[in-house]
This record gives sequence, C-alpha cells and structure tokens, in this order.
Amino acid sequence: MSTYLPVTHHITLLRHGKSQANEQNVLQGQMDSPLSPEGIHQSRALGEYWLSQSITFDRIISSPLGRAYETARILSELLSIPIELDDHWMEREFGEAEGLLYEEIFSRFKELPPRSIYEPAYESGESDWDLYIRAAKAVQILIYRPAGQYLVVSHGSIINYAIYSIIGITPQPSNHRLRFRFNNTGYSELEYNAEDQKWTIQSHNRTYHLDYLHKSNDLPSE
Repeated sequence: MSTYLPVTHHITLLRHGKSQANEQNVLQGQMDSPLSPEGIHQSRALGEYWLSQSITFDRIISSPLGRAYETARILSELLSIPIELDDHWMEREFGEAEGLLYEEIFSRFKELPPRSIYEPAYESGESDWDLYIRAAKAVQILIYRPAGQYLVVSHGSIINYAIYSIIGITPQPSNHRLRFRFNNTGYSELEYNAEDQKWTIQSHNRTYHLDYLHKSNDLPSE
C-alpha cells in the first residue's frame, strides 16, 4: 500500500506589527526599528486569535530585521513554533531615503526624474528588478520545502513583490504599479499545489485579530 504524501504548501504572508518608525512616519527599509507598544499588542492579539481558532504552523520564517523578528518571536512563544531567519525576506533597501521622514523624502528627492525599473531606489537602494529577483528567489526557496503550513513574517514591499512573482506581474513603472495593501499584522493566505503547479490566493490583508484585540481583556500590557 502506497503512502499518500501531501503536496500542498499552505503559506501565510504576514506584515510585521507596528514599529516605532511607523508611528514616526519614517521610511525604514533595512533600517532597524523595534515594535511600538501598539505593535506588541497587535502581535499578541494575532497569536491569541490564532490560538482561539486552533490555527498553527510547522515553522515561522522571518526577516531578521528587528520589527519582523520581534513579531515572529511573540508568535513563536504563543504558538510554540520554531523560527528560522531568512535574509531573502528583508525589506527593500531604500538607499539614501532610509531613516527620513516621508515629508523629508518628498522635499529632498522631488526634483529627481522618474526612475526606471532598472535604476537604484533613492540613488543607492535596490532597483525594482533587484527586488523582484530577490522576492522570486524567496518564494522558490519556500516551495522547495516539504509541503506543510508556513508562516512568513516580513515587510510590505518585499511581500508585494513576492505576490507579483507568484501571479506573474513583472516590475512596472511606479505610476502603473499594482499595490497590495498590508496593514501592520495584516496577512494573506495562499496555497501552492505541487502536482498541478497551481497557486491559490485564499485571503488578503486579514485583520480579524485586531477586532479580537479590542474585545479581549486578557492581553498583558507591556
């Protein structure tokens, strides 16, 4: 009798909790910024919500940047799931704009001509193509793993480009770009079936746990 082996990857792409730089309206990129108190509560609420729904994962794969790793660590402790760090899931490198307020970025770079998809972002950052290639590689590594339940804790830009690579959208000029919105701790659920090589996007930017946060009286305050 042959043994059936699962062929489906269940993948959850999660944006990190709100960071201190998010609250300050600062562009982070690969700059490190810890979670804010609200971001800690968001992450705990998500873990508590998943526990209440009996949702679990085989492994958490996290960007090593502090705001993502701290989110992953909170979830790991609540759900008793191991964490693995993967540099492919780091946020986009935004060059000279990293660490600046968004209003400062507009003022400093407003005279620059429109940037092509091949040119560095903000003078020394990743180009659209560089980011796309890195995101596609991150997805490829993910589906080479054994079939199972995987949680990826990452960042808005790199998650967007990972989804682009999945649905076959190559880099586009900025004014034509499709954008998938991810709130802090918003997550999307996808499936990949290796037998027919088919992707299914089951949900996008789910934030039900934030309602759970407002209703729960049991979350510790930190």
